[in-house]
Formats: sequence, structure tokens, C-alpha cells
Amino acid sequence: MQVHCTCANSPFREVHIFRIILFTLFLFLFSIPAQLHADLLARAEVLIGDGRYSDGLKQLEGYQPASKMTEQRALWARGLAHVKLGQPSAALPFLERLVALAPQNSKYRLELSVALGQLGQTERALYHIELARGSGLPPNVDQQVAAYAQALENPKIVSGHLSFAIVPETNAAKRTSATGLELFGLPFVLDPSARAQSATGIEISSGVVASPLLAPGWRAQVGVSTQLIFFGGAVPNDYFGRLYAEIIHGHLETGQTNAQVFTTQRFLDDKKYSQSSGLTLSHARRLTPSTRVDGLLLFEDTNYLSGQEIRRIFVSAGSTHLVHSQLQLSFGARMEQRSSDTETLAGTLLGVSVGAKYRFQGGVQVALNLDYEKNRFDGVSPTFQISRNDNRTTARFEVSNSHWNWKGFAPVMDITAERQSSTIIINEFNNFGASFGITRRF
Repeated sequence: MQVHCTCANSPFREVHIFRIILFTLFLFLFSIPAQLHADLLARAEVLIGDGRYSDGLKQLEGYQPASKMTEQRALWARGLAHVKLGQPSAALPFLERLVALAPQNSKYRLELSVALGQLGQTERALYHIELARGSGLPPNVDQQVAAYAQALENPKIVSGHLSFAIVPETNAAKRTSATGLELFGLPFVLDPSARAQSATGIEISSGVVASPLLAPGWRAQVGVSTQLIFFGGAVPNDYFGRLYAEIIHGHLETGQTNAQVFTTQRFLDDKKYSQSSGLTLSHARRLTPSTRVDGLLLFEDTNYLSGQEIRRIFVSAGSTHLVHSQLQLSFGARMEQRSSDTETLAGTLLGVSVGAKYRFQGGVQVALNLDYEKNRFDGVSPTFQISRNDNRTTARFEVSNSHWNWKGFAPVMDITAERQSSTIIINEFNNFGASFGITRRF
């Protein structure tokens, strides 16, 4: 029998020790760049914390994060430094990226709101403040943020918006899909031009408003807005214009009240269709940092080119609630009472709506709104010998992304499905439409 032994100076042992040394050396050398990068980030954070913002940004030149955690730290350092240096435009991409990566982080949202406020993008700043407050801030911080929100709510002296959209619809004029009907026991065939037709339109919306400050807590607004939809002859073009003057008192924290007078004109098929004027009274208040309620009362008188007139009283109430920084729920109810010398135009409308909005990590935001209304008309149709009762259901789905931006224009995609049933067949319709557009506020 032979016995094999391993001696201390065995060549196999020497090879094994050599491999361990090489592996250890490899790990050490491999870790040097990561350690250097970690040191760069840490030094930059210290410099920015000491108020040396420019020096901190220089430290981060060429820095490449090695993990998601260091990516967020570097984005925060760069965004914060640019804000402190009074460079909100430079800070914006870093802070927007941070909010997209961590939408639940209220600190990131608040700093983004500061940058947006400095850029004059008040609406977006207030939006992020509302989300941050809804996530639950410490009482002392919430008070400071509420005060900042009140200051932002005083809008710019002059502001406006401009949007373009392509609008394909299966039934753009909302006409009946029926091909025929029966009157007085006799069958009739509807002319194809009176039935549902698909069309693709181009929608252009714009508006300008002046908002002078009258006194502390009081502001006036005078504005004009237009909406133009061109269908190119398939269905009538639709133009709408609105001129209004308004007095605003208070803030959302303690209650904001608006009183507005307005006048509108609508053109259909390039001809004047109707003109209206009226008054609206509205009130909005934040009950808690995460819950807001609002109500509206409207009086409107509309005259049609045909000589008919409708007087409306409209009441609505609604609420939005932030479940957390990524999920928002909404609910609304409305009622309308119409009076007219033409009995078949008078009547009552009741409606309810529910909605949800969710913000994903990465910047994608989706919203879904469901709406149902019952519209009852007084009188009896002389043609059909029955009263008209309509029921309409609408579902709307919207997708946007906070990172999609082209020269200040933000794209939005909107898909809508609606169906109306009626006791009078020619008032029944189905429509499926979409809107692919871009919007800019200034």
C-alpha cells in the first residue's frame, strides 16, 4: 500500500496560494474606480451641504452612478445646487428625473415645486405641492409649504395656453347610427348625411388672461379663450369663443371664492349657431392636506340663430382625495334646470362622475374618468308624439408623461368612448374618439 502526503512546499499548494493572491489583487483593483466615484459623490455632497454649490457641481462633472441609490443621490445634489444658485432651468431635468424615479418622496417634489415656481410655472408647482402635502408632512413643514402655496396662487399678471391636437372620431357630429325610423305607421329611410360619420379633425385651443392684484387677498381676471375644430367638410367645423371677467378672493387653505361674468359665441359649419351670457359663482377649499372640495353655481341665457332661447341654472359639487402621492381619486355630482318658451327644450339633467389618477415611477401618468347623466325634456315631441329622455355614459382614458417635452409643449393622449340611449331614436348615438395633442402654458 502506498501513502501519499502533501508537503508544505508542494507545488500544488504554491499554485493555490498564487491564485488567491491574484484574485485578491483583482478585487482590489476593480474596487478602486467605485471607491473613487463614491468619494467624489460624498465630497460633492459635503461641499453642497456647506453652501459651496459651484464647487460641488464641479466635483460631479463626469460622475457616473454605479447604482440606483447613488443615481438618486447625484441627481438630488445637482438639482439642489442649481436651485440654490438661482438656476431653476438647469435644476429642472435633475429634479423631474428624481420625482419620476421616486414619486413617493415628498422632499424631491417640494424642491421641484421651488424650481417650477421660480420659472413661473405656477400650475405645475402647485400640483407637486398638493401631492407632497397629501403624502403627510410634519405639521411645521406643512405650514411652511402651505404659506408658499398661497404665495404661488397669486398668478402672473399675464398668462396663457396654446394647444394643438389631432382628433379622430367615429361619430364626430354625434348623429344617430339608425338607418331608418317609423313615423305615423310608415317606414322612412334616413339620408346618409344625417347619420353617423367618422371624421378626423384638427383642434386648436388658446387663451390669454390678465390677473391684476387689487388688494391683499383680492385679484381680478380678464381673459379670452377659443377652441377651433376643423373637420375638412366631413362634418361641420366647430368654433367656440369665450370672453370673461372675474373677481377672486382668498386662497385654497382658507377658502377661495370666484365670481365671474362671461359671454360666448359658437359657430357651426362656419355660421353663427348660438350666443350666451351668464354668471358663475364658485368656491373651493382644502379640508385637509390631501382632500379638496369645490362647488359651482351657474346662471346662463343662450340664444340660438333659430330664434329659440334656453335659460339654465347649473349646480355642481366635487371632491378630490390623494390616497398617497401616486394615487388620486375624485367624485362629482351635478344638476341642471332648463327653462324655455319652447317646451321641448326645457327640462332637467342629473349627472355623476368618478375618476382615478395614478402616477407611475418613470413619469408616466394615467387617468380614468367615468361619467353618467340622465337628461329629461319637458313637453311632447310633435313629430314622435313622446317625451324625450336621454341617458349618456362616457368613459375617458388619458395618458401623459412628465418627461415628454418639446420646446415647452407637453404631449397628452386622450381616448373617449360614449353612448347615448334615448326614447327618440334619432337622438341615440355611439362615438369612439381619441385626441393626440401637445399643450403649452406660458
